[in-house]
Amino acid sequence: MHHAHRAFGVLAGLAIVAAPAVAGGTLTLIGYIDLVDRLGGPENVPTGADVVVGQVEAPSGGAYGPNQGSDEFTGKTFTAHSGAPGSSGHATTVATAMYGNNNSAAPGVSDIHLWEASNWVFGGFLNYSSPLTVGPDAPPPGLRIFNNSWVGSLGSNANDNIVLRRADVAAASSDLLMIVGVNNSGTSPALLFAQYNGIAVGRDNGAHASNDTPGGLDGPGRMKPELVAPGSATSFSTPVVSACAALLIDTARTDPGLARNPFAERSETIKAVLMAGAEHRAGWTNNPQTSGPQRGVTARPLDNVYGADLVNIDRSHLILTAGEQDASSTPPPAPTIAERGWDYASVAIGASAYYRFRIVEPADDVSILATWHRNVRLSSNQSVPGNFDLTLWRVGPGEVLESLVGDAGLDDFGGGNVVSQSALDNVEHLHLTDLMPGDYVIEVDRLDATGIYPQWDVAVAWIMPDQPDAVPGDLDGDGTVGPADLAQLLGAWGACDGCPEDLDGDGTVGPADLAILLGHWGAGG
Repeated sequence: MHHAHRAFGVLAGLAIVAAPAVAGGTLTLIGYIDLVDRLGGPENVPTGADVVVGQVEAPSGGAYGPNQGSDEFTGKTFTAHSGAPGSSGHATTVATAMYGNNNSAAPGVSDIHLWEASNWVFGGFLNYSSPLTVGPDAPPPGLRIFNNSWVGSLGSNANDNIVLRRADVAAASSDLLMIVGVNNSGTSPALLFAQYNGIAVGRDNGAHASNDTPGGLDGPGRMKPELVAPGSATSFSTPVVSACAALLIDTARTDPGLARNPFAERSETIKAVLMAGAEHRAGWTNNPQTSGPQRGVTARPLDNVYGADLVNIDRSHLILTAGEQDASSTPPPAPTIAERGWDYASVAIGASAYYRFRIVEPADDVSILATWHRNVRLSSNQSVPGNFDLTLWRVGPGEVLESLVGDAGLDDFGGGNVVSQSALDNVEHLHLTDLMPGDYVIEVDRLDATGIYPQWDVAVAWIMPDQPDAVPGDLDGDGTVGPADLAQLLGAWGACDGCPEDLDGDGTVGPADLAILLGHWGAGG
């Protein structure tokens, strides 16, 4: 796919691509039709209603706004911030995918704010030309998502870094989701694909630039894109992800189990939920070691071309509505999380967040993801990225955490990775196939020692196949009650408040617990 470059002002190299309207199969490919079916009809599906969005566009023929007379936009209110918006075919196609009445996953979005890209960067929002003491503007009331279907550069890494830092300040301070497109081919220019606190989007067929962030920028070597979506160009894949984000924010506000949780619609949470819920298609890999002493370890958390892969709103909705499930500061003595869910945790220097789950039947597809924002001290123009690792442990006899790395994990998982340890990316991702029955602990380990941030917020999300209820007495999680379980129970005999061997929950392991275990002897398997 060739792309047309249109330079204007000093924001050079901005690229847009003209293309036909959103393909009819897009909503099927991203799991939206599955979501409709699962919820019992479109009337039960969140629409993005009351989610305020921003659309930032490179000008086309002097215009930067969608055709407001289109039936796709009936009932919607537009506020232009960069002068008269006019009508751009590119902006219309982006808008149709992002909030159109008939072709979007978020047709209920009705409050839209429009910017021309150069104005948005310089004086209309990010305030690039202002002194460091002047930050980005506060967004219009309620605005939560910026869609940036353009690419560009200010001509030097130093200038681009200022823009990227300001964008990350805005994302963190105003809790904004910035969804940005990568270039359609070749190499992506810095803006805005190299942003830490956004989501970079490519095409589901891989026809896009997939270069790491280049040298000279903050954190060179980070992986992009982070998600892919259907579209004839990245300009039109990007708003598909924006629409999914709007649907999830609406869900966070209206789902009975989430409506009172302020963390459910945090930008880090939505990013983690979208990425963890992505459909890992055939051939996807984050390139872990497949044999030897480092089997199951990767320092590259995403696929080199597809990131976390194809956005799937049904899977992400399942994760979000499963609810927040809190981390423990030490490895828990019993399962604390279900097959899907998320958490918004605050982790101290040198500390970890832990989550424990149980596999009863082999799980053919397990996805676990952590992401966090970098912090930027704008007054000193300083980037502070933070650093976490993500590790899966097996719970062994005596509640000892056992490594799954190398030959130790051969009997426990068929493929994928159990350690994600990028020192560069602000995302870590575990994807496993054929995880065997047992108890496992997820560890999110904070490695940086940045004293100016004694606590760092991180969002964690996960999804795996539904598991049958565990058999009472199956203490080692192998699916059968037998001698190993009996030995474990006898080893914990006596006062044992909260331990898994306390099957009746009375705070003591004793005859009643032994009776429960023996009553299920041989069960499972």
